Amino acid sequence: MGVLLFVCSIGWVFFDGDDSLVDFIEVIAPAIVGVGLIIGGGWLARTHREPRISRVALWTLSGAITGVAVNIWYSFIISLEATPAGEPIALSLNATGIFIAAGALLGYYATGLKTRERELEQSESRFRALTESSSFAVVTIDETSTIRYANEAVEELFGYTRSEVVGEPLTMLMPEQFQDLHLNGVAQYLSEGTRTIDWDGIELRGRRIDGEEFPIEISFGEYAVDDDHLFTGVIHDISDRKRTEQQLRTHTSKVTQLHELATEINAADSSAAIHQRAADGAVELFDADLARVSAVEGDQLIPVAQSGPDEVGDCDPVPTSFGYAGESYESGTVLRVDDLGDTRSASSSAVRDGGTQPESPASTEPRALLSIPLGEYGVIQVFASEPREFAGRDEEVAEMLATHVVTALDRLSAEATIRRERDRLEEFASILSHDLRNPLNVAQGRLELIKSGGEGEHLPAIERALDRMERLIEDMLTLAREGAAVGETEPVALRTVANRAWNNVATESAALEIESDSQIDADESRLIQLLENLYRNAIEHGGDAVTIHVGTLENGFYIEDTGPGIPEDEQADVFESGYTTNQDGTGFGLAIVKRIVEAHGWEITVTTGCDGGARFEISGL
Repeated sequence: MGVLLFVCSIGWVFFDGDDSLVDFIEVIAPAIVGVGLIIGGGWLARTHREPRISRVALWTLSGAITGVAVNIWYSFIISLEATPAGEPIALSLNATGIFIAAGALLGYYATGLKTRERELEQSESRFRALTESSSFAVVTIDETSTIRYANEAVEELFGYTRSEVVGEPLTMLMPEQFQDLHLNGVAQYLSEGTRTIDWDGIELRGRRIDGEEFPIEISFGEYAVDDDHLFTGVIHDISDRKRTEQQLRTHTSKVTQLHELATEINAADSSAAIHQRAADGAVELFDADLARVSAVEGDQLIPVAQSGPDEVGDCDPVPTSFGYAGESYESGTVLRVDDLGDTRSASSSAVRDGGTQPESPASTEPRALLSIPLGEYGVIQVFASEPREFAGRDEEVAEMLATHVVTALDRLSAEATIRRERDRLEEFASILSHDLRNPLNVAQGRLELIKSGGEGEHLPAIERALDRMERLIEDMLTLAREGAAVGETEPVALRTVANRAWNNVATESAALEIESDSQIDADESRLIQLLENLYRNAIEHGGDAVTIHVGTLENGFYIEDTGPGIPEDEQADVFESGYTTNQDGTGFGLAIVKRIVEAHGWEITVTTGCDGGARFEISGL
């Protein structure tokens, strides 16, 4: 259209003879308009979408048609007659140019407004589509903090419906202590344009419809729509994050506290002190109401320590397979029970699970439990009066506590072993310096007599002295090499083992009577050694004519002889190394017996038999 107008204008210069003013109005001005349209059309083609260009072209075409119509109407109707001198000069092309330019301008601005409106609608639609699908609450407010928009997530977060919050002040979603701070902050920003806080990720507190306060995180943005200055906030409930952070802080604090407790536990000089500090420390560590330590004895868990002033003696033992205590002990894993009320029967209680104590009102019954295994030593049970009092990460702290307690008990056990070994070495030194010296002196003295012309009657005494020295050395080697060690155990027939041990002993005219067909679980070679020593002890003290009885007890067996027996005031000493009332004895036979018994986990007692002889009872099988 601009090109056509420009060509027509140039052509008119050659065929029209009007003066310069008329040429400017009729030729130059339309030519300028045509060139402007050419340049504007190119600019539109580069900077605007095709639909807008077509609409501007239609507006321009409409302007051209209108201009041509005006020209035709003016030329053929108004100017048909000759124009007198002094009258207005008839124009031909300027009206067309004016209307074309007017059409182009009106079309450009009209289509621009429509495009802007459409873009705003599309932008708002995209904004709504984005916010409605968001899991975060989105709220838009104006300069007066009035809510102009809220998505559906607001209802889930705050409990208000969208219609209940739109048009209301934003302060309805805030705790009262934050309302004035918010209003003052907005007013200051609008008046001064300075932000007093960072708008990206502010941690505040929100208030639900029921008045409950909860932690939130808000990120703000601002924008203008026409004359409206709006602010949009994206609100995120951070209750879970805050809870996790608090749990982490609590866990870190407990770990720090545990290190201090571990130092005290490892400084304890007895198992009782370790147990008591572990019980007291567990209550402090887990903010609990009661903690109890139970130690393993045989197949039972025996309460040995309890936090607080109550005596643990009121608590009864329980089997190692019983309840939560037995479950955690046998599995070797920490057991956490969030609510004992869900598992407790009408006739039992959680306290009974770790050993009973005097009945207490139902309101003081424990509701939460941590049962912590201590390896082979037992368990610690920690009770709380409120359900779900212990967190998941408390199990990690409990495992660390158990490690420190077990380490301390292992240290005591190792120290006790070292002390026993030291005592044994002292025993050996004593024997070497005293007991071996006596027969050695006898042998040396007899040899001197022989050298000085003595007869052969001295040789039996030398032989007896050397034999005693040999037995002393053998017994000492038995204690030194085997000590309390026991190999793999298996079921063995007591009658068979008793007969085999009897055949290994020089019994002379002594007799053995076995009254048992039972089987016991033992290390067969060590059990034979035990019986051999008891047989020799009976023969040494009861003579060659002694009769030895082997029989069965309810939880063990016994060996009884018809000898003179052991006086009651000496019964507690007979198992001491080196103790003997026979000048030819070594004093190690019964010490070896006791260590073999203890290595099996049994117990041995000495008493008086039916015929007045010595009776050794071995129990705990």
